[in-house]
This record gives sequence, structure tokens and C-alpha cells, in this order.
Amino acid sequence: MHSGGTRLKISLIKYPNINAKLKAMYANRLTKENINDLIKQSNVKNVVLMLKNKSDLFKNTQENIDRLEIEKLLDESLLNDILKIKKLLNKSDNALFDIFLRQYEIKCVKSILRKLYSDDKTDDIIVQNVKMWTLQLFNEIKGIETIENFDDFFQAIKRMGHYSLIKKYQNNENINIFEIENEIDKLYFENLYDKVKSNNNLKKIIGSEIDLLNIEWIIRIKRFYNFDKQRLFQVLIDRYYKIKPNQLKDIINANSFDKIKTILSKTVYKNVFISETDFENNADRFLYQINYKVFKEDVLSIAYIFAYINLVDYENNDIINVIEGIRYNLDKSEIIKRLAR
Repeated sequence: MHSGGTRLKISLIKYPNINAKLKAMYANRLTKENINDLIKQSNVKNVVLMLKNKSDLFKNTQENIDRLEIEKLLDESLLNDILKIKKLLNKSDNALFDIFLRQYEIKCVKSILRKLYSDDKTDDIIVQNVKMWTLQLFNEIKGIETIENFDDFFQAIKRMGHYSLIKKYQNNENINIFEIENEIDKLYFENLYDKVKSNNNLKKIIGSEIDLLNIEWIIRIKRFYNFDKQRLFQVLIDRYYKIKPNQLKDIINANSFDKIKTILSKTVYKNVFISETDFENNADRFLYQINYKVFKEDVLSIAYIFAYINLVDYENNDIINVIEGIRYNLDKSEIIKRLAR
């Protein structure tokens, strides 16, 4: 938290008022018990019926609603929460919140990039979802859902300020979707971490996510791509919280998951990387718990607002994972392993 008597007095007056509103908004969300009840259902129709009964968000949905429509509903609700919060923040807090929210702008950009890259007719619901976010929040890329070629795409992300990307990739005949998405993510996290690192709780929320992403990226790239060690290190987010560059280099050099596990056994992430098949789910649970603690305990800084948004995101993903797990007849224990809470 920022030091200084004036700042603290302002925080004591300003943030608890917003905190009370957020606590009330959070109280209307599905509980863990509700999620457990959803898991017990035998088919998606029953899940939707229960959602209609437990949440006002779903009360007007059709029983045969599909995954993308549910995602759009959840996104609409999240966007409404974001717009409510923005009305309560002053100019400087809104500026920081906007930097944090660019993750959703990046999500829109990636949706359209994949549409261009695959040259497919992306589902209309995805396109409408992008339109919803850009019309209400990300005006600088408004209309990106109508883009049909890479030149127009690069002009759109130029409006986001990603000039280095345009210079590097616009005239490249072989567009590499992985490299573009990776660089957008890197720019986002490096900029965000630099802006929040003076606040201990924000540094913990963002820094932990960066650490875990870097480790996950190393494991995934070593498994699926043939990168040399130097190129692999260059892919990583160039900010370090609990995991330092020399530890990341040790992980890159490790020739088995057991060796990676040994390296991480001396860190705060030791319980995340205990299994080669479950570490991504474990990482989500680890981050969920950090955000939940900040949301419950920090009433004096903007950190709990970031935490609230992250909690909503994780919990929305849990709803989708339950629905998809039941749709594909996964074992209940397998569904539970995929949840953040």
C-alpha cells in the first residue's frame, strides 16, 4: 500500500464504501455449495434448470442454451460489474484499473486474430461478444469484430499502442499467431507489474500470476515446441516476483518434470507443481486463494477491486468447466479437479 498520511486518510474514507458495494455484489454470486450441487446433476439440462433457480443471471435462459451463450451471459455480467466499479473510482484509480482491464481487450484481439488466422467463420456469438466489450469499454478498437484481413488487424492494435508489434509483424508473410499473442501478453504483464509493484497486495496478485505463467509456458513449450534455450527465455515475461531469472534458467535446463518439481520444492509454488498433469489447475487454485484473501482482508487499497474481478473470472470459468464436464460425461472427481475453488 502507498505510504503517506494523506493517502491513507483518503483510502479509509473512499475504499470501504466501494468495498461494501463489492461485498454485496459478491454475495449474489453462486456459492461453492451451489457449484457442488451443479456437479451432482446428471445432464446439462438439469444444470441449466438449477442455474435458473439459483441465479437471476440465468432466469430467462432457454434449457438448451449452449456453452458460448453461457459465456456471453457471464461476460455481460462481468462487464456490468466493471462499469459499476469504474463509476465509483476517481481519475487516477480508473487509470490503473484500465491498465488491469486491458486483459479483456487482449482477449477480444486474440479472438479476432484466431478468426483471421484460421480463416474460419467464427461463431457469431464470439463476434457479438467482442462487439459488446469494444462498444462499452474498449472504444479504441471499436469495430475490430468486422475486420477481415491482417492489415486492418494491425491498424486496430496500433490504436492500442502496440507499435513494436506492427513494426515487427505487419510486413511478415508468415504470421505466427503464437509469437503475436505471446508478445501482447508480455507487454501487458510487464506494464501492469511496473504500475502496481508499489502496492504489496497488487504486487502479490500480479507477480504470482507472472511467476506461474512463466513456469507454465516453459513446461508447455518444452513439451510441444522445439525452441532453443535462449529463445525460450526470451518468450518469458521479463518481470520476477518470487521466481528469479536464474531459477527460470534452471527450469529451462531441467530434462524432466521431476527435476522441475525439485527446483520448485524450495519455493512458495511447491504445492502447485506436484503433478505433471494437474499443475495448471493447481495454479488456478493457488491464484484464486491469493485473490480471495486480498478481497476479504484488504479494504484500504484498490487491490481488493482487482481481486474481485479475478474472483469473478475464476468462478465464471468454474461454471463453464462444470457444464462442459457434465456434457462430456467426465467423472465427478475429474470435474472437481478442474475447478479453482
